[in-house]
Amino acid sequence: MPIVRTMIKEGECMKFAVLGLGRTGQAAVCYLKENGQTVIGWDRNTSKVDIINKNGIEATGVITGHYQIPCEHSLENAVSGVQYILVFTTAEGHKSIANQLKGLLRENQRIIVFNGNWGATEFVHYLGNEISAEKIIVAETGAQIFASPLNELGKCFLKSMKKKVTLGSFPCNAVEGLIEELKELFPQFSAVSNVLETTLNMSNPLAHCPLDLFNLSRIDSGEETLMFASNYTSPMGVKFVEAVDRERINLLNQLGVKAKSLLDLFNFSWDSQYDDLYVAFKSIPSYQTVKSPTNFSFRHFTEDLPFGIEPIRILAQKYHVATPNIDAMMSVYNAVLGNDNLSNVPEILHFNLEKLME
Repeated sequence: MPIVRTMIKEGECMKFAVLGLGRTGQAAVCYLKENGQTVIGWDRNTSKVDIINKNGIEATGVITGHYQIPCEHSLENAVSGVQYILVFTTAEGHKSIANQLKGLLRENQRIIVFNGNWGATEFVHYLGNEISAEKIIVAETGAQIFASPLNELGKCFLKSMKKKVTLGSFPCNAVEGLIEELKELFPQFSAVSNVLETTLNMSNPLAHCPLDLFNLSRIDSGEETLMFASNYTSPMGVKFVEAVDRERINLLNQLGVKAKSLLDLFNFSWDSQYDDLYVAFKSIPSYQTVKSPTNFSFRHFTEDLPFGIEPIRILAQKYHVATPNIDAMMSVYNAVLGNDNLSNVPEILHFNLEKLME
């Protein structure tokens, strides 16, 4: 596959800190390095930092090469002097990172949480007055740009990159300027009105959780198959996905947040024109090699349920929107997995969300 290069001109190097060096974080640092940017990595796992410092990262796929990435044990050292702080931790890590960043931020820095999941909302809440005092912009994407399925330390396979992803910011009116700043590196960014629009229009929870529900015994037995390119994704399963999606859209309409259907999100992200969701699942090239979960420690259950589906159910109750299919799905998941599985639901849901739309 061809190397992805941007149109950054010589001398226009920017400074980035990438927080979280999992599969997508490793892809991000390699992508930034390939495009001539100054990048430093950080991860809470100190042994991971040591190994990457020693061995670098070998990238294949969309970009190919060996990249020596300086990484820091100290979060303070990692974010000192950088313009952009890119967050690639799991959703349950956002609160911790936000709290650790208190007192470390400097004027006009930008924080971008890749793959939303209430990330920007949590950063805004936990950083509190520092946001305005230091004129910090906090933003998040509505989807993950980097599709990097392998999770081997120092080995990055960047399978593909989405054609477009939404970007919302706090304050809301900062998003256009942020997109202009990063348009050469991330031409995929497309502005939306606020960070509720990015978080509540995420495709992963909708694409994963309802289909997994129809395959619980497979997951429990450890059977691995192609998630979308096999009968794991069935016509009946997709009908249920659509029913869940309609309930989410009803909620967003009640909240005054612009909603996109899952099919529209797929077509937007991959620059496609499918008119049938089942066909889209079976046809989008990047989805045809995606493997199904083989246990209940997958992100589908640790992230998509507590940060994707359960917040929709909670907000629907708060705003009196009927969600019988979502309620039924969550009842089954609670019965099978236990209530502890939803212990990571972001507590920010209980605070005032209206200010995020101002």
